[in-house]
Amino acid sequence: MSLKDSLLHGVSRFSDELVPAAVRAAGEKVEEFRQRLDHLNRTLAERALPGDRKRRVSELSLQRKARDAGQREPDLKVVDGEKKS
Repeated sequence: MSLKDSLLHGVSRFSDELVPAAVRAAGEKVEEFRQRLDHLNRTLAERALPGDRKRRVSELSLQRKARDAGQREPDLKVVDGEKKS
């Protein structure tokens, strides 16, 4: 086997085996990093909103989702806090 053939075999093996494995490993690391950033973002967002505002944001989000799904606004009625016997 000549030096040229040996080098071609080495380059071929490198491009066929090692490069795809390296690309897969890099992709996995990028996905892991993305998940960590997402977790950090959620944690920071959770800490940024006061408790009463979180509840209101949640209500608004549910209303928007319902509206987007084609549901109409529910008819709300005022109910006093006293129980009638």
